[in-house]
Amino acid sequence: MKPKFKETIPYFFLNNEIQIGEEEGLAGIISDPTGSISYLIKQLDGKRTISEIVEEVQNKFPSINSDEIIEGITVLGNEGYLEDNSIESNLDSYTLERYKANINYFSLFTKFGDNKYKIQERISETPISLLGVGGLGTQVLYHLAALGFHNIKALDFDNIELSNFNRQLLYSEADIGNSKIEMAKKRISQFNPNVNLDITNKKIESPQDVIDHIKGTELVICVADKPTLHIANWVNEGVVKCNLPMVYGGVLNTRGRFFSMIPSDTGCVQCHIDYAKQINDKQEDQLNAMNNMEFTRNNAAISPNVAIVAGTLVNEALKILTKIEKPLSLGKVMEVDFLNLGTNTVSSWIKQPDCPLCGQGVGSGVV
Repeated sequence: MKPKFKETIPYFFLNNEIQIGEEEGLAGIISDPTGSISYLIKQLDGKRTISEIVEEVQNKFPSINSDEIIEGITVLGNEGYLEDNSIESNLDSYTLERYKANINYFSLFTKFGDNKYKIQERISETPISLLGVGGLGTQVLYHLAALGFHNIKALDFDNIELSNFNRQLLYSEADIGNSKIEMAKKRISQFNPNVNLDITNKKIESPQDVIDHIKGTELVICVADKPTLHIANWVNEGVVKCNLPMVYGGVLNTRGRFFSMIPSDTGCVQCHIDYAKQINDKQEDQLNAMNNMEFTRNNAAISPNVAIVAGTLVNEALKILTKIEKPLSLGKVMEVDFLNLGTNTVSSWIKQPDCPLCGQGVGSGVV
């Protein structure tokens, strides 16, 4: 092992103290009256083995024994300040450079001895499904390509219109009248030629349509919103039958809503509906009234708000796939208020053992 202080974490020496980090709640201060810890940190440049570092520090501070020096390295490693510079990446030089900032970010979540490159490798190798390439979908797709997801399946049926451009950043006015999904493939290939974007130009009309699209992938992001009264249930059924995790979101005027689920752990949308009925005796009447109302929602969305939700959805997907952090929205509907950027839980649910879709005794598998 060759300990190296992470390049993403700043530190400086001042008045016999070492100040590490800059984020509130994460930064630390170490008292160093003799200067021995400062000297130790200066040796953590990734060029020396632990035994070489011990020897170097003892030459400068003979009264410090090797166990104390190793303990110091261990403490710094446990705090997340160090990485092992002897770990080699399987990624080529082009990929390392293109995703350099990604890898630096992922290093913030690794412990000393972990391989930070594995996270980027996991992303590059993981096939993912996207339903919808409209306002949210175009920005989600850009984020996925920027992260380095090289195997993406995307579905949409719509054509590009002039009114799309205030929030659908993937397209240009020269594309008006063309298929969104076709133009998405063209733009993403220009932005990141490493992405294999498998497109489907189709309107979702049944759970089987969802299954046909998402099978063979490992996670689903759904931002499709048509047909309004059926899409969530159809996508839920498809995801459950394929046993895939899903992140789902949309924009509602001044708020964005999102949730995530892993059918075998959190249950599914049907669990949410059934659980809501248990705790709200008006739920059934409310759902019936919504299904019977004559209302067509007109888009009330601006690009900065759409960007907030798109980034949140991709972050949640990233957490599920890489496990760098626990997703915020597993098994609950979250809401972000665009006016004050606050988040809150709208509702949550628990897996229902007798759920007709994902409950005990219900078979799963692609049909």
